[in-house]
Amino acid sequence: MKHFKAFLTTSILTLVLIAAVGCNNNSDSINSNTNASISPSDHEISVLVPNSDKGWTGAVLKYAQTEAETILGSYTAQVYAANSAQEMNQQIDQLLDATDKPAGIVVLPFDETLEPAIQNVANSGIPLVMFDRIFDNQNIQAKVVTNVKGDNQGIGKAIAQRFVSKGLKPGDKIFVIINDISSIGQMRNDGFISELKASGWTDEQIATIEFSAPSNSNRTEAKQIFTDWINPKTVEEIADYHWLFAQDSQIAMGILEALSSSEIEPAKKEVFLSALTSFGSISGLDEVYQVLKGEHSNTEFAELVKNFDFFDVTYDPAMIKIAIQDMLKFLNGESVPKDHIIPASIVDATNVNQFQGY
Repeated sequence: MKHFKAFLTTSILTLVLIAAVGCNNNSDSINSNTNASISPSDHEISVLVPNSDKGWTGAVLKYAQTEAETILGSYTAQVYAANSAQEMNQQIDQLLDATDKPAGIVVLPFDETLEPAIQNVANSGIPLVMFDRIFDNQNIQAKVVTNVKGDNQGIGKAIAQRFVSKGLKPGDKIFVIINDISSIGQMRNDGFISELKASGWTDEQIATIEFSAPSNSNRTEAKQIFTDWINPKTVEEIADYHWLFAQDSQIAMGILEALSSSEIEPAKKEVFLSALTSFGSISGLDEVYQVLKGEHSNTEFAELVKNFDFFDVTYDPAMIKIAIQDMLKFLNGESVPKDHIIPASIVDATNVNQFQGY
């Protein structure tokens, strides 16, 4: 198995608090909070998420805002969106230093560097719900109300099971374009590999799986990674690859864009499409669902996926609504599971109409 080093990039930080959303008992409208400092009330559920206007993270922010608007009664909800890990760290510091502490904190950590800040939340005694990016630090977990997350290992297993059902044999060539090197990506890989082992793969055969460099769920990066992977190969080498695993729906779209472009040699593209048996991705991007329905504006995509089994595994950004609901239940004295794992479903052309993409 190939291993890749991740390079951390440092952003220029503005430390400007992004407009946040919430509601109060007297209004159904969302209130904006553009103050440079955070002053929560003691009946506020503070929801911290990365700031984005696109992709899975952008959908999380929108769902959080929508759910915050519905909270009426004894508690309110306020969403704080951060442009960087440092900004989210600052928001947490302000919440913990406020005169009135929030009633509870729901957080999707910006990245792995937030672990010390989340430890501070746990130590503060403020009820904490973690969403999606979960830290296994036992000092944190001892204080967490619940961890709300998709079944990342189950997703990896589902991909492998689908491949096996379509004829995958131990030792077949598999190319995996990974999202990042976070715990989420590792759990997906672990589930994928554990299922392959259950179907008869040896460690030596597992070691032949090709893993890409991180694409960061960026379709432009994924398109380039795929193009740079396929072009140096001979047509004979390409013909051996029947299985393609993209760890995010955006990655899948980047690959489809590469296959519909002129950047891949026509003969190699033709051989790859003829050889490919199954192509799976993850997360439920509506654009992927449009491809599965044959309704995408780029009609070439629908023609491409007719050549192979194309499917997506759900990882619904609306899970953030469950995280906020679980905090509200806890504050109201109801019991919630320590680990609230949301099961995954496989979506393909036969059932896509039953699912809503983001």
